[in-house]
This record gives sequence, C-alpha cells and structure tokens, in this order.
Amino acid sequence: MPLALFLIALFALAFLLFDVVLCFRVWRTAELPRWRRILPALLLRAALPASAGRAWGVTRVAEAVASPSNAATALLGRYETDRRRRRRERPEAAV
Repeated sequence: MPLALFLIALFALAFLLFDVVLCFRVWRTAELPRWRRILPALLLRAALPASAGRAWGVTRVAEAVASPSNAATALLGRYETDRRRRRRERPEAAV
C-alpha cells in the first residue's frame, strides 16, 4: 500500500475516534435537553453505514451523506463542549 493511502486511512481513523469522543462528551452533559445530547450520536450513526457503503461500491451515498454528517458531528460536538466550558467559567452567564 502506498504511503499516501496509509496516511489517509490513519487520518480517517483519527477523525472517527475524535467524533466518537465528542459524542460521548456531549452525551454525558446532563444540563442539555435529551435531543441535543443525542443529536451528534445520531449524525455519526447515519454517517457510519454510509461510509461503509464505499466498500460495496455505493460511492454517491457516501459522498452525499457520510462526509457532511461526519463534519456536522464534529462541529456540533465542539460547539456543545465549548459552550459547556464557557458556562463553567462564567456561572452568572448561564442564567
């Protein structure tokens, strides 16, 4: 396997691990409503089968669903964790 493909696969695995960690962090946030805690995990759950579709030659679905869902999971997870961190720093702003 060429080095470039190996590095791309390594980046994809690292990004998947990053998404999963963010999903667990958001899931454990008790002050969020249930639907906001579940949303990143649902996006990731939709992206994983779409990504797996590439192995069977269904690339259009993977291009249309998987990459945007993975990006949305990361962005939403970072937004919620940053928002939680900012609320901890300023307790008076949470009211």
